Amino acid sequence: MAANTNIFTEKQTNNWFKAYIALNWTKEGLTDFVVTELINVQKTVGSSCGQCFIQNLIPCPTQDVCKKRKRTNCSFHNSLQYKSCQTCTKVKQNITSLHRFNKPSWANTKAERWAIDPWEIGKCYLPRDGYSSVSSVQASDFNGVISIMLNCTHFQTCVSTACLSPPPPDKQCPLEKVRQIGRDVRHTANCKVTDADLQYFFLTLSTLLSDSVCLVHDPSATKARRKLSDLQNDRISLDDLGKLVIEANQILTQAKRFSEEAERTLKEGLDALEDKIQAGEQSIENKTQESINRIKQAANEKELDEYDRGIAGERLRA
Repeated sequence: MAANTNIFTEKQTNNWFKAYIALNWTKEGLTDFVVTELINVQKTVGSSCGQCFIQNLIPCPTQDVCKKRKRTNCSFHNSLQYKSCQTCTKVKQNITSLHRFNKPSWANTKAERWAIDPWEIGKCYLPRDGYSSVSSVQASDFNGVISIMLNCTHFQTCVSTACLSPPPPDKQCPLEKVRQIGRDVRHTANCKVTDADLQYFFLTLSTLLSDSVCLVHDPSATKARRKLSDLQNDRISLDDLGKLVIEANQILTQAKRFSEEAERTLKEGLDALEDKIQAGEQSIENKTQESINRIKQAANEKELDEYDRGIAGERLRA
């Protein structure tokens, strides 16, 4: 059963809500791809010793990492100080060499987990703020996933040349345009998207998910493309909407990444969707019960008819 996502009276607000859903499903479609490629990144940078913390590998003070005020200790290093470890230093250098701008986000990562968790390496390619406690690609957001693809040059081997040409940070780079869509939707001042912009969003996101090198063959990306098409043409199932509400409510816990207006409108939309889902489920339940009643009625009528024919037969034989 399909559900209508036009839940706001203002059409451009409905467009914004659809754009938000599209970002969520695009991130979902990219997740398995990014997980797989981060495993390859882990192999490329090599194995760490597993004993060093990131604070042990960063001299103090280091610009953009250390936070030290007069007469106080560095809040980044705290009681952990720099020490020499050739194994981990080599891995750290390799992570840096794969960063497009040679500026990994060291404060995000746990170096003691580099050898066992590729995601902790991936976090070096995330924005500096807001991601240190994010535990997996799945738990990250759209901006985080796209940032890894932009900042880690390993991904140049996994997407077509056209996807990264001109190279970041050029605003004409197709992948930079994808990231900008996420920013525009999250940080909107009025939660409105024009029809033309919405169609551009769908086209741009679908193009990324169908990139010819890897994503066109990726099952999760293929599923996301189908869901975007369904969203674009108002063919979303109640089941998909139910899953969306659960995911979106989780994302609302990260509200600092949204404008206040976007947070308020998203909450309003999700409440309306929950009402629609409940109404749809009730409708399905009612129709199911009606079908059961009709089946029972037909069975009773058949039994009655057979009984009447049996009585009539006995009378004829008598």
